Amino acid sequence: MKLGLDLEKLAAASGGKLLAGDPRAPFGRFITDSRALGAGDYFWALAGEKHDAHDFLADTLKASPAGWICREDRLPAGPRPPAVVAVTDTLRALQSLAAFHRRRFSPATAAVTGSNGKSTVKEMLFSILSQAGPACSNKGNLNNQFGLPLSLLELSAEHRYAVFELGASRRGDIAEIAPLALPSVGVITNIGPSHLEKFGDLETVFLTKTEIADSLAPGGTLVWNADDGMLRRLYGRPGRVTFGRSAGADYKVVEKGGSFAIAEKDGEFPVSLPQDCPHNRMNAAAAWAAARALGLGPALIREGLAAFKSPPMRMQRLEIRGSRVLLDAYNANPQSMAAALEAAARAEGPRYLALGDMKELGRYSEKYHRELACGIAAAEPEKVFLAGPEMRAAADELSVRFPSINAVYAEDPSAWRDEFRALVSAGRGFFLVKASRSMRFENLIEGL
Repeated sequence: MKLGLDLEKLAAASGGKLLAGDPRAPFGRFITDSRALGAGDYFWALAGEKHDAHDFLADTLKASPAGWICREDRLPAGPRPPAVVAVTDTLRALQSLAAFHRRRFSPATAAVTGSNGKSTVKEMLFSILSQAGPACSNKGNLNNQFGLPLSLLELSAEHRYAVFELGASRRGDIAEIAPLALPSVGVITNIGPSHLEKFGDLETVFLTKTEIADSLAPGGTLVWNADDGMLRRLYGRPGRVTFGRSAGADYKVVEKGGSFAIAEKDGEFPVSLPQDCPHNRMNAAAAWAAARALGLGPALIREGLAAFKSPPMRMQRLEIRGSRVLLDAYNANPQSMAAALEAAARAEGPRYLALGDMKELGRYSEKYHRELACGIAAAEPEKVFLAGPEMRAAADELSVRFPSINAVYAEDPSAWRDEFRALVSAGRGFFLVKASRSMRFENLIEGL
């Protein structure tokens, strides 16, 4: 992060005021975690769901910070650092600074949202853009109201391209953060039952994800999934481009036996992916469409897709002592679980499944967990290991509808963890490890 500002410009860009410090003092780096604060750093006090950094302001003085960016009404009595910039809301101030910084540069910019696949599409598009020149993107899961501003502040004059993932869990989330990035291309991967505990229903998911359409730069292009029944409501919207397997898609996935191609107006182009599976072919089509909207050609796009590396714990293929492991433990919802089970069904056996709760489904949780039974049965597993309070519904459904399937259930995976690890270590076949992030299912294979 190299902001190249002074305190006076920082205060103006963040909508605050300088209470203490030299207006001409340089400001180029700040810390939001008090535990990582060092001498000479600026501390930006953010309030999260669990902790408010303003509670730790006085404690940060032990690290000899250069200054604070904080709420004026939360300034503690007593000693203060050399500089203090006071704002009314530290998150809004961070977003204002990010919007100001973004507009200092003019990279060709895309933003990606959707219920599933947005991280993969973002990484695919980043790989493509990096073939054309220096590119900037979110690191890890910095895709929300806090993370996106931090990602935008990594932009510099050297970047010719940028792609940012936009996450959401409530109505209005995309409308809040998408304008900060000012994308000329917006991508919606799909609409599905994710975060329903907070969204409430699929219609609200649709309304939230499509907020990106109203946040594009003038003349921008909206890229969306033509196979998605809810997104088809966007037909007729100006500046739209579609991808998918549907006959009318502008960028169409064409199956070629064991491989695939993207068909478009300029021809049909074979595509090679390091990790090829049906849902990744759709992700590749989304990235292709976005890259074309940004002005890139087919040859460069193919190179970028061939160089793509899957993010950790997202359909990550591992080889462990002769066993083939598909680790997809970063997140889970009904659509991503179905895709993972389809991948398992195509794998050479014997097949073992370790499945954990799909979180944040609210009142729909039992319904969607029960529906997993059919996908599990279709994979024809040698054995199924289930864990989590929500996954009990899947276990019950399996016992009633598919009693021949060898399944074990426990609320805590520690009950069967040793058996599962022994099977992986024995090189017995294919293993799917899939659950929501809070289940920490990556621990099932840790150390192997």
